[in-house]
Parts: sequence; C-alpha cells; structure tokens
Amino acid sequence: MPYNASQPLEEQIHTSIASSLSHFTFPGSGEPYIDCLVLHSPLPTLPETQRAWKVFESYVPHKIRTLGISNTSLTVLKSLNTEMNIKPSVVQNRFYPSTNFEVVLRKYCREERTIFQSFWTLTGNPQLMESRVVKEVAGELEELGVGDEKAVVLYSLVMSLEGITVLNGTTNEERMKSDLRSLGVVGGLVEGEWKEKWKGWTDEFRGLIGEL
Repeated sequence: MPYNASQPLEEQIHTSIASSLSHFTFPGSGEPYIDCLVLHSPLPTLPETQRAWKVFESYVPHKIRTLGISNTSLTVLKSLNTEMNIKPSVVQNRFYPSTNFEVVLRKYCREERTIFQSFWTLTGNPQLMESRVVKEVAGELEELGVGDEKAVVLYSLVMSLEGITVLNGTTNEERMKSDLRSLGVVGGLVEGEWKEKWKGWTDEFRGLIGEL
C-alpha cells in the first residue's frame, strides 16, 4: 500500500497518485500522466466519496486526463454527475445476474454519455455461455478457427449493447491477440453475411438479460 492508512483521506490520495505517477516516468517520455484514474469502489459514505473525488479533480486535466469509478451504485453515480465538477468518463461494474446485468445503471450511463465497462463477463455468466443463442452463433463460427467460440460470441453480443465495452481479464498475451482477431472476424460477419440474422440474435440476447 503506497500510503499510510492513518493519514487523512486527502493525504492518502495525494500519496497514492504520486506513487502511481512515479511508475509512469520513463527517460525521454516527458511528464508522466494517467489516462483515466478509476476509484476502485465508493468509500463507506457518500460524503467521503465526494471528498476523494474532489482531490481527484484537482489533478485534471494535467496529471490525470479523465476519471472513472468501479463497483458503484446508481445513487453514487448520480451524485458524482450532479454534485461534482467532473463527471465520471467510465463506470466499471460486474455484468452478471446478481446485478440484473446493470440494465438500469447502463441506461443512465448511456443518457450521460458514460462508457460502461463490463467485467466478470465470462466467469460470472455460465448460464449465458450455455444459452441457446450463444450456442447457435458459436456453431456458425466453428469452421472459421476463432478459438473459444462461445467466449467470442458472448463478448460480441455484450458489445452489441449500446455504450458498453468489455474488460478482458486475461493475462496471456496470445489469448488477448486471439480474442481481438476473433472479434474482428465476428465484426466482419455482422457487417456482411450475418447482417440480417444478427438483429434476431441480439434481440434474443437482450431478452435473456431483461433489456427489451
């Protein structure tokens, strides 16, 4: 932990940010900065969360370009949007049944032009992985050599929802490259021979997650 937990909240944040920036300092790279600082979770109370956010704001746009929040509720997100000077650019939340796939929160994100980044997209959704629509689309991919067809299909269906991107949790470089290539294959099919039936598949998927 890069800070002393006994320090005031503001001092903890300043120390933590300084530590992060120090790791982005390379010879000839200029002044270090953070593209997006994401608050991992709201603090125990809303006033504490807002205090922390005000400290983050003091670094934007020079040391930090944008701000985000993870594991947030709709109540906290609305407070940041309406009561703070800088709105979250991204929200990182679980995409799985226990949160009803964040249908309501994601709708709010779209209205606010906030990017929703889903995580636990694969491991949190064994039922979706075995759903009829995922299996059907995966069957269409079997002969194209895309690797893990069902995972690629689920990623593709999630990304068909407006305003959402997927956080891929792999730490394997080859797996990441394979996933990106496979998603490119699916994207080409969606724009080409799958154009008509893709709407039917995405409509079915929206029904499965309660977003109709």
